[in-house]
Amino acid sequence: MKKIFFLILTIISVIFFSCKEKSIKKQTDQGTINETEVEEKNNKSLIITENSFLGLKIGDSINLKSKNIKKETQENGEGFFPGYVLLDDNGKKIAFIFPKHKTDNIIGRIEISAPNYKTKEGISIGSTYEDLKKYYPNLETHGSEIESRTNSRVGGLSFLLDTYFGTYEIDESKIKPSTKIKRISIRGTKN
Repeated sequence: MKKIFFLILTIISVIFFSCKEKSIKKQTDQGTINETEVEEKNNKSLIITENSFLGLKIGDSINLKSKNIKKETQENGEGFFPGYVLLDDNGKKIAFIFPKHKTDNIIGRIEISAPNYKTKEGISIGSTYEDLKKYYPNLETHGSEIESRTNSRVGGLSFLLDTYFGTYEIDESKIKPSTKIKRISIRGTKN
């Protein structure tokens, strides 16, 4: 009988303390919030949407005082593009922020290069063209005459594929289903 009593007491204690632990408050620069709210925010921040990434939204001002944002110029076959590199807390590059045309501090596009961030459908760097077609059947895919890049677009998202076509119009049946995504760009939706 004593063993059963102690077993029940132990179970109640575990339940009580685990519930209490989840409601521990954390002090942040934005005020006091629950630990569970922090967990929810962290999980949502790993989601790439058509308009935002890690709290950065298309059309918002770029926080030039952030330790995670550094001014940088990106170069490709089309030229040099001034913008900002977005770093994680360990200093690793996770994205490049392109300012809106003719501005220096408004987010126009975010190009994600780190594989650990996903869309709500689970699409990330390294996902395949087959995955894209499965979740986005209305996907439009085009090549590029300058660098032969191949991009698939849906809504405010663009996916750079690891295959090359030197013309804008392409035969999508020539893209292997196993072709990987190299980068994801957030362009925003037009409201």
